[in-house]
Amino acid sequence: MKKTLVILILVICAMNTLGAQNVLPGYRGYWERSGLINIIDLIEFYPDQLPYLRNEIYARYGRPFATQTYRDHFRAMSWYQEKSSFADSWLTQTERDNAEFIASVERGIGNMDQITSQVLRNIEYTGNRAVLTFTSRNELRWTDPTVDFGPYGISGDSVRTMNWFIMGDWILAYAEEWGIDVIAYKLDHTTRRITASASRSSVDRRSLERLLRAQGRPIP
Repeated sequence: MKKTLVILILVICAMNTLGAQNVLPGYRGYWERSGLINIIDLIEFYPDQLPYLRNEIYARYGRPFATQTYRDHFRAMSWYQEKSSFADSWLTQTERDNAEFIASVERGIGNMDQITSQVLRNIEYTGNRAVLTFTSRNELRWTDPTVDFGPYGISGDSVRTMNWFIMGDWILAYAEEWGIDVIAYKLDHTTRRITASASRSSVDRRSLERLLRAQGRPIP
């Protein structure tokens, strides 16, 4: 069993190495230094830039694009060059996961009104010690003992009121202390359970303000 696992790991590493060798030599872009991403990483791209960010995962390998919009976009990049030999197998597992994650967020973009109605109808969601109680279209009561941004940020040890907004199928709560702290939750509306979460302190203000303004949400 251990031998099989070691062989599998070696095969995956070899595939990743071969894939990396196929990245366009002049590539300079978002994915040059990024690993596995989460929903908060996408705030600056939501919603209109998400398709371009996702397709850049493939463009950095020289994928030819059939869609004119993407073809024109990437041909304008100095580093982009089409490769007729491109194969999806060149992508690493992390890149595949990132592409699917962004696509899942894109699929939820048009559901904002539906999700708002669902959370206001269900009111409370729980999971992994967190409790979200939706009190209005803009505010919720929040507690999550697993989140603590330290002496200069928010702490989830006590109940507090936070503003919230929607990204795809995710709910993101935010508050401002010394910086803007954001906590994101993936919700199951059938069970009223929190199925995944992410958090970050000091989120870029301009990116967040742009998103909130587009959704007609309060700006910190």
